[in-house]
Amino acid sequence: MNHKKLWGHAFEKEPEKAVIEFTAGRDVAGIPPTDLYLLPYDIIGNKAHCIMLYRQEIISKEDARTILKGLEEIEMLYKKGKFQLDETKEDVHTNIESWLRDKYGIEKAGKLHTARSRNDQTALDTRLYLRDQAYHFVSELLILSKTFRKLAVKYDDYLMPGFTHHQHAMVTTFGHLELMFSAMIQRDAKRFTHWYNLHNYNPLGNIVSYGTSFPIDREITSKLLAFYAPEVNSLDEITNRWEAEADLGFAITILMNHLSAIAQTLILFSTAQFAMVKVADQYSTGSSIMPQKKNPDPLEVIKGKASVAAGLLQGLLGMGKANFIGYNRDSQWAKYLIIDLIKECILAPSIVGDIIRTLKVDREKMEEWCQKGFIGTTTLLEQISSYNRLPFRKTKVIIEKAVKYSLDRNKVTFAALKKALAEEKVSIRITAQQVSQWQDPRIILKLTKSFGSPNPVNIKKSIRILEKEEKELSLWLRKKDEEKNKADNLLQQEIDKICKK
Repeated sequence: MNHKKLWGHAFEKEPEKAVIEFTAGRDVAGIPPTDLYLLPYDIIGNKAHCIMLYRQEIISKEDARTILKGLEEIEMLYKKGKFQLDETKEDVHTNIESWLRDKYGIEKAGKLHTARSRNDQTALDTRLYLRDQAYHFVSELLILSKTFRKLAVKYDDYLMPGFTHHQHAMVTTFGHLELMFSAMIQRDAKRFTHWYNLHNYNPLGNIVSYGTSFPIDREITSKLLAFYAPEVNSLDEITNRWEAEADLGFAITILMNHLSAIAQTLILFSTAQFAMVKVADQYSTGSSIMPQKKNPDPLEVIKGKASVAAGLLQGLLGMGKANFIGYNRDSQWAKYLIIDLIKECILAPSIVGDIIRTLKVDREKMEEWCQKGFIGTTTLLEQISSYNRLPFRKTKVIIEKAVKYSLDRNKVTFAALKKALAEEKVSIRITAQQVSQWQDPRIILKLTKSFGSPNPVNIKKSIRILEKEEKELSLWLRKKDEEKNKADNLLQQEIDKICKK
């Protein structure tokens, strides 16, 4: 262990670098300017716009060639970390246009902004950025869902107590819990695909809300940028420069709520009071004063980030509640809110995946907890009601009284049940062995027949369904890759046609 941190010498393994960064937040690390995230998208958007202007004979081939070569040089400088945003030039769009004008003069570089406003550029850059983030989340969540699903197979017979109200409720398995996590993460992934399908439309060409008299062709830029089609109304997109951001923010916030629920579950299960799981050292942190502490800080940070996401989402929703038609400058802050929201949450799925893959599960401790707190009484109630055709509500009264009369405070005893039956004037044929068996956790699993339950047979059915849905998500990702590659190739072909001598 190095001595740069104030803790960690009791750890067997050094915490992951990503974990330290994830938990430290902005304490000592600054954040880049917002437009730095949009810079590569502004470059590609400029390329597509320039090609369209040339193909529509709005600018000459010579001017298009000059502009495209300049944009490719900017792109090369950016990739090398040598293109810096000048804060005196207001935004990324002005920075790029100024660089082109400084190099080629206003007579050539000044033509790039023909038939376009900065509204166009910001809306386009942000949409391309958000689209990539949606794709990234689907990809990460597919991996996470598979992780949970595979662990559901591994732990399908690891008995554990299920809880309601933070108290023992009924018997389940750790595999059943893992499968729950997989199912809800799959829903999150689908929510991002819905965002993509709803918002993958081209905002470029809306100008300042009301179109242009230049003969632009928005179908060209849509194909070059892998959009399904242009936005159908120029006023709609500019007036609602918050909606796509809020929709993606909603998808991320729901995801973070799910990850927060997973985090809280693992935090409680890892306490000394439960002692059912142990978080690996690599995903823990220590205390500056207490030598023995190994804290689940990454999981706690996920809970905090879920609250941050919800707050930022509320800000995005507020952006849209009182817009007058056309562009309003307050919509610029939607860009800040969604980028902050994304950057806070982008690592969360992979962090949770790593934690769950390295988690140590104490099977004996889990099974020990399945012998406590009358956890088998619901199944006992169901079996007595079913076998003896007693009204469910009547049987419940009997079992409640049997719980009250049981000297063993973990299970209903035969003697207590007999006393309750006599008190309720109910006569049935039942043995002490049946009373014991119907409260046995392993027998309970076999008796639990409903689909979706922790019964191993039903677990296998659920796993097959989730596997099928994972394949559909994989196909969706592959299709989006193909669409993007096709557009990228088309864009490069158009650049090559214009730039070759």
